[in-house]
Order: sequence, then structure tokens, then C-alpha cells
Amino acid sequence: MGNTQGLPLIKMSDAVIDAINEELAYQSTLKGSGRHDAREHGVEGQLVTLQVYTQEAMVAWTKNAGDEPALAALRKVAAIAVRALEQYGCPRRGS
Repeated sequence: MGNTQGLPLIKMSDAVIDAINEELAYQSTLKGSGRHDAREHGVEGQLVTLQVYTQEAMVAWTKNAGDEPALAALRKVAAIAVRALEQYGCPRRGS
């Protein structure tokens, strides 16, 4: 497998890690809020939540000047994905 297209390797910056951690901390406060996306629904529920928030990011990009609203929504998507991988497992890419 490998990087056959010569794509640049990306290392997450401290700023990105901090933003995702802040979003994860915020999301952890939602438990017990009555929101459906704040409850545990397994991998399937995480996928649905990812789809909804990805759609929100696309709408934010479409309806706003500049990228910041879309990137804020994308930060949520990243945190939801990280949360799912932490809770349900994160298989390594095979060689």
C-alpha cells in the first residue's frame, strides 16, 4: 500500500489537537442534556451523527462568506470521529 500518490504527510499541529480536545470536552458536557446525539448509539449512531454534522459543514460553507463557519462545523466532525474511534476502537492501517 503506502503513499503511492505522493501525497504530503501531515502531522497534526498542537493547535488542531487542542481545538479537537476542546470540542471533545464540550461534547462530553452534553451527556444527559436530552439531545439524541449526546447518547450512546454504537458505531451506527456515530456514523449518523457524522453524516448530519458533515451536512451542516457543507451548508455552512454554502451559506457563508469565508471558510470559518464550515471549518468550525468540520472541527465538530473531527471530534465526533475521534470520540467514536476512542470508544469503539481504532484499527491500524495494514501493510
